[in-house]
Amino acid sequence: MTHLDESLNHLLLEIKSLDLGDEQARERVERLVRDIEKLLESPKTTRAQATLGEQLRASVLSFEVSHPRLAAVMNEVLEQLSNMGI
Repeated sequence: MTHLDESLNHLLLEIKSLDLGDEQARERVERLVRDIEKLLESPKTTRAQATLGEQLRASVLSFEVSHPRLAAVMNEVLEQLSNMGI
């Protein structure tokens, strides 16, 4: 298991342990994690990678105040994807 896989698992655990108070927000983050996993399994175009990165950045910003632990884990995943060129 790579460090990124561990971070994604940690992110999923954080999502499940937090009461986001907004089921749509929870679903959006879970969908984002699934999209990251799909991208890692079969890399797509640069545009798909850029869109995914933008979505993750937006999610980090939206959770920074209300759920700082979740935002920190999401930011860690974002950094790892960036280091991979995604």
